[in-house]
Amino acid sequence: MIIKRIRGSKVTKLKRKKKILYLIIGFLLFVSILLNTYLILKYKVLPMKYLYVYILIVVIIPFLMILYTLLKKRKSKIKGIILAIEIIYIIVLFLVFFYLNSTFNFLDNFTKDLGYETKQYNVLVLKDNAYKDIKDIKDKKLGYTKGLDTSVDEALKELNKKIQLEEDELEGYGEGFKNLDDKNIDAFLITNSYYETLIENDENDSYEKYTILYKFFVKEKSKQVIKEVDVTSEPFNVYITGIDTYGAINEKTRSDVNIVMSVNPQTNKILLINIPRDYYVELSDSGVKDKLTHAGVHGIDVSVKTIENLLDTEINYYVKVNYNALIKLVDALGGVDVESEYDFTSGALYIHYNKGLNHVDGKSALEFVRTRKAFLQGDRVRGENQQRMIQAIFKKAISPSILIKYDNVLKSLEGNFLTNFSTNNIISLINMQLDKMPSWEFNTYSLNGGDDYIYTSSEQKMYVMIPNSESVKKGTELLKNNIDKSVK
Repeated sequence: MIIKRIRGSKVTKLKRKKKILYLIIGFLLFVSILLNTYLILKYKVLPMKYLYVYILIVVIIPFLMILYTLLKKRKSKIKGIILAIEIIYIIVLFLVFFYLNSTFNFLDNFTKDLGYETKQYNVLVLKDNAYKDIKDIKDKKLGYTKGLDTSVDEALKELNKKIQLEEDELEGYGEGFKNLDDKNIDAFLITNSYYETLIENDENDSYEKYTILYKFFVKEKSKQVIKEVDVTSEPFNVYITGIDTYGAINEKTRSDVNIVMSVNPQTNKILLINIPRDYYVELSDSGVKDKLTHAGVHGIDVSVKTIENLLDTEINYYVKVNYNALIKLVDALGGVDVESEYDFTSGALYIHYNKGLNHVDGKSALEFVRTRKAFLQGDRVRGENQQRMIQAIFKKAISPSILIKYDNVLKSLEGNFLTNFSTNNIISLINMQLDKMPSWEFNTYSLNGGDDYIYTSSEQKMYVMIPNSESVKKGTELLKNNIDKSVK
């Protein structure tokens, strides 16, 4: 009798432990279902037809399993099998939750408006002096010029927090460098973008006698550049700009890539309009004519408005990338296949590209879109190659193979990509692609013009492309036709 009681007690304890185990497993499964469902409903990440499948597989079936294991008088073998399935569900669902949560957090971070842009300033001195540190020019004379630079007063304030200087306002960059050469001033303040422009176009090594003693950044409040539409049903235009730097993505600097991407979700047509960086246009903030690339120095809002005025259109959103973004994105995609119209070799890394299809990694993709001196038509061909690279990336990004690389693709853009597309807009577009799986038709066009050498805002005579009125007119018409809501 005693033995029977002991055995009965052990069986009871075992049953109690199993019941507790079933409860714990059931609770964890319930939590994992709840967490995933919350994210999916919050971000509307699944089209309706996939949501029904999700409810069946991830909600209904697991709940039935939980109820089954908690019911009494069921065979332990069946319960054991169901318990094992529940554990697999828990592991998978928690992994999915952490993956989705990190993805949405990332999207929220890089789609939010930073609220400011930065501009780099350099304090230049002659190389042949004894100045080695910014403190060495304390109470010395600093020359500066305003010109089209609306931030110079803020830059002077920032510099005065570091060191006290005697300020001398000069009429322009030319006078600034002349005064520095003649030692009428000890240092000269200039934006990094304009200094790099001067060096890039310097054929006589005139600027080798200068050195950057100190550099610093000024924060400026960014201006609103967004005209919201329902991106899944209404046509919209996106300004794609590529800045000529590996540095901070929110820096005001020259825009080497200037492409308007017009998307019509009704007709599934995408039009890419390339505007050469050297296009001689009227800047929207000052009314002064200059190279389009210099608009980026004044802020992305100036670039957007300048292009809107040029093409008589409305730009809804922007995407801003730097060199690192292209390299890392293409590598994260496992390389892309890009079409080339020519056999050519890049000037920097001497990478050869064949006429026809080329499989490229990140570095060779960057060389492909930057090369211009290998072509007789220079920047015109480079702009066309940039359009082809966008097409190649887009095609790879919507292919099924991207699903297993999605996390790497997002991480590749961190810090190198800026957009005013909202998280909801991006997810809506992904949903539309998953739901309808449309086949997108690409069309491209490049604005053209005549060659000339004139003085620009940098006070240096340099190459510009004078817009061809017929080319601009055609680009404008193509844009209007693509976003025409009456065209189906």
